[in-house]
Amino acid sequence: MEKITITEILDDLRAADEITRRYERWFWLSSADFYELYMQGLLDDGEHLADFTKWAGFHEIKLDREVVLQEHLINY
Repeated sequence: MEKITITEILDDLRAADEITRRYERWFWLSSADFYELYMQGLLDDGEHLADFTKWAGFHEIKLDREVVLQEHLINY
């Protein structure tokens, strides 16, 4: 398995941040608040299900890459 580079981590973070900010503006809700509600199953499953699923996925990518970046910086 290839080790992920700082550039790849930052690229992923930038892309995930851009997309999550778009959803935040669209739904007038922070990603952190959205994700908490989403994980509790408190959001509408109807017409926005696909959007909510994508938003949650990109939020998870962002959280994961933030952890990976911190680990990378600590071990550098």
